[in-house]
Amino acid sequence: MGESPKAIEQSMLDALSEHALRVGEVGVPEEVEYGWSGGRHILDGNFSFEHNVYGDALLFGLRIDTNKVPGELKKAYELMEEEAQAAQNPSGFISKNQKREAKEITARKIEDDLRSGQFRRSKLVPVLWDLPSQTVYCSASASTEEKLLEIFERTFDLTLMPLSAGSLSLRTLEPKGRRRDYEDLKPTRFVIGPEGEDQSAEYPWVAKGTEPKDFLGNEFLVWLWHEADRNGGIVPTTKGRDATILFDRSLDLDCVFGQTGKDSLRGQGPTRMPEALDALRSGKVPRKAGIIVDANGQQYSFNFNAETFGIGSLKLPDVEEAETPRVVLEERITMLRNFCQTIDGLFDSFLKTRGSSGWEGHTTQLRRWILQSTKLIAAVA
Repeated sequence: MGESPKAIEQSMLDALSEHALRVGEVGVPEEVEYGWSGGRHILDGNFSFEHNVYGDALLFGLRIDTNKVPGELKKAYELMEEEAQAAQNPSGFISKNQKREAKEITARKIEDDLRSGQFRRSKLVPVLWDLPSQTVYCSASASTEEKLLEIFERTFDLTLMPLSAGSLSLRTLEPKGRRRDYEDLKPTRFVIGPEGEDQSAEYPWVAKGTEPKDFLGNEFLVWLWHEADRNGGIVPTTKGRDATILFDRSLDLDCVFGQTGKDSLRGQGPTRMPEALDALRSGKVPRKAGIIVDANGQQYSFNFNAETFGIGSLKLPDVEEAETPRVVLEERITMLRNFCQTIDGLFDSFLKTRGSSGWEGHTTQLRRWILQSTKLIAAVA
């Protein structure tokens, strides 16, 4: 968000270098320190077109250091000092002044340990900035995300907006003049609730979050499940090409009414398990799923978080016949872009239906599919 650059310039590399984390030789370090890294390794502080620029993508890293002496060790230092002080007294007891001195000695020892780097723990988080799509890709936990947002804005005077199912929906619909459609979207009830037809779907996990439209991610997974089941795994995208979808390895579901609890299914083809269909019938929807996507002749496997639209454990196709390590990275960046375009295309297809007047009719199909699938399982059993 902001005046995003159209091309990578030396000034951007200089800004990264200016905000790089370089460990000082003097002074006690902060408990948590973070800054940019060249990305090749944890100590890489160099930024250049050769190592960080790949076409119109900028690849670097966020280094986060934690400097903290374990609490048990702090306690041991203090007890040892108190024992040494007490041993000087005929009574064997430590005085208040000696206890205060023991604390001061312990504090200095801890500072020496921190200054020496003995308890420094470092981690490197890769960051890819794709300029054409104005998107930053980063495998960030909640605490890492907070640091990434802060230092990115401080470095480039640009604001990062974390994409979730809800914010991605707005980003997709608003340019098409459909912001009002987005604002009017309400949670879908796919089955009758435990308290009857008048009970609304609450999606309680979304109600507690920061983005009220993140339930669209859960509905997207239900829609994707239905489309793949109905069409032999083939699902059209708005990008003009079909994708083949297979749910694999894992499926986590939760009750939209907040009453029937959660289900976690593991194994091949979890959506084909009787327990999965029974979960749908009881009012549960998917929240996380293992998925395999085949698109444009390439196969990707990953774990998908419906609300955050987070991608985990993504396995890209192997790069064949690469002449240099740089070619490998360029090919993988291209694959990542193709993968994201496929996921965006699938979500666009869902939103095209979800934001239309035909969604109620499609919901009827989904409800019928849930009931018929359950009856089929029961008949086979």
